[in-house]
Amino acid sequence: MRIFNRVIPLCVGILCVLAARASAATRYVHAGESLQTVLNAAEPGDTIVLDAGATFTGNFVLPAKSGADFITIRSSAADTALPAAGRRIGPQWASALPKLRSGNGATALRTAPAAHHWRLQFLEFGANTNGSGDIIQLGDGTNKQNTLEAVPHDLELDRLYIHGDPLVGQKRCVALNASRVTIRDSFINDCKTVGQDAQAIGGWNGPGPYLIENNYLEGSGENVLFGGADPSIAGLAASDVTIRRNHLAKPVAWRSPIIPTPASLSATAGAAGTVAAGRFTYLVVARRQVGQGTIGRSTAASVDVDVPANGSVQLTWSPVPGATQYQVFGRGFSWTVTAPSFTDTGSAGTTASAPSGKGTVWTVKNVFELKNARRFTVEYNVFESNWPDAQTGYAILFTPRNSGGHCNWCAVQDVAFQYNIVRQTASAVNILGYDSPGPSAQAANIRIRHNLFYDVSHRRWGGDGWFLLIGDEPRDIVVDHNTIDSDGTSLVYAYGKTVSGPRTILGFRFSNNVARHNIYGINGASFAYGSAVIAAYFPDGIVDHNLLNGGSASRYPANNYFNTDFAGLFIDPASGDYRLSATSFARGHAADGSDLGADMSTLLAGIDGVAGGAPGEAWMPPPPPRAPAHLRFSVDASGK
Repeated sequence: MRIFNRVIPLCVGILCVLAARASAATRYVHAGESLQTVLNAAEPGDTIVLDAGATFTGNFVLPAKSGADFITIRSSAADTALPAAGRRIGPQWASALPKLRSGNGATALRTAPAAHHWRLQFLEFGANTNGSGDIIQLGDGTNKQNTLEAVPHDLELDRLYIHGDPLVGQKRCVALNASRVTIRDSFINDCKTVGQDAQAIGGWNGPGPYLIENNYLEGSGENVLFGGADPSIAGLAASDVTIRRNHLAKPVAWRSPIIPTPASLSATAGAAGTVAAGRFTYLVVARRQVGQGTIGRSTAASVDVDVPANGSVQLTWSPVPGATQYQVFGRGFSWTVTAPSFTDTGSAGTTASAPSGKGTVWTVKNVFELKNARRFTVEYNVFESNWPDAQTGYAILFTPRNSGGHCNWCAVQDVAFQYNIVRQTASAVNILGYDSPGPSAQAANIRIRHNLFYDVSHRRWGGDGWFLLIGDEPRDIVVDHNTIDSDGTSLVYAYGKTVSGPRTILGFRFSNNVARHNIYGINGASFAYGSAVIAAYFPDGIVDHNLLNGGSASRYPANNYFNTDFAGLFIDPASGDYRLSATSFARGHAADGSDLGADMSTLLAGIDGVAGGAPGEAWMPPPPPRAPAHLRFSVDASGK
């Protein structure tokens, strides 16, 4: 139909009508008008312009259209008022963005089967009611999408602000089950739940390829997850995926209870009542919904009071923002009130024991996880802030899972994890060979190169404090030229079966790394650390030209290095500066004569701007507690 875009000197009758329809159109949708009607009517090449700042409420569907030109949905704000391509958007631009949201628990926007060539640009998406479901669904994660022909494709999310509700969160912000999708320059946050997994981006029933580039991504369960549910398309795995220059983080505040503890709790004894004489302890917890139908509670505030015979107790406390009710515990009973006060006159309440431990927290698992993935390149990202909660605190997981028992082909294979920073975490990397009990394919060919891992700390974040947990027969795992600062008892821990038959990890290479050895270094189940573990679990493994600070040469193969001043290798590791010092022993001691550890020049140049904002942009998450100025990555004039 594009033939009608030519200049034709004579145009009469129906030919003129056809020519007009073949030209790209700009379609305006103003506040109060039907966006879905315009979506249905749009033709390839059209631009749909929504009023800046207007709210459009509904469960919108991107229909399947013929043709290969993108239909763009965007804000009416001028480009000069919005971030340029390559610069990440954020909440500070919210006033210039049209706002799409669901009026219920269903998705705000989804694709029809086989929909294609849609571009979403300069839009804001808010949480669903109670934070339920997915905000955006690209493709269908159910068995309704069981053939490749039904998979939506050629979709772009460009400079979008997508967020859950600050109080109740959001189950999933983007469900990625389509093909040929780009997500770039976007800000996705408050994707968080209690008692369930939540992701900024999660996919399990789409084939790829995907480009996920220059986004801020925040999720409580996993910031980014591929796999976790069995695909409905036989043999499918997310494949040919590039994840580059993203900042994946969990706010450190999520370690604390969601609902603040009631403050200024006081108790005053009175004479009018039937409370027996004695000293009593009263506790008060604040409560409210925290999403998905779950009611959360604060840590209990406590107060003691001496009561005369036939007395009463007047309790008061400061209101807790967002709390919808309070539970008062005392004398073996509980009472529920909505105001920040309660008087116990001696009447019985509901028999109940007072809660113990800290209050409800967002459910945290890991930062990045692959369960069914092939041919991934993960580079120039910052991964930060992870601690034990619903899992043991590993930030990066390469763990094949046959979750529902119907995906024996699920695997994690051909992954390049390179030039990334992983920091503020209880442990760093977990690699699993095969799933159990549901059989899976084998994890293989995972290359971890030129990364900086620091503040991997049992003392600060809990958990193991280990760099690498590896077991159950992955193969062809390369760990090369990494800089690792961890404080756990082990650096690498291998496991699988028993002392009489360990599950071997073939093709393992650990080379040219700089790390603290700590107590056990390369360790494993049932064998002594060092050479005995290497021989048992890595029989053809290569452990070569590593600086294992504090280890013993007698326990390791030749051509490794041990006793040196670890902190002295770097400019200022206490402040997070892991560039090699001028006199560092690590200079020139790699197997090929290059420096040991990560190539920090290439890493820092590639990661510049990823974890920071331009001066004065208050929307960015707070800097990590130990990050120095040069690792906050200020943004240059282009926003990169």
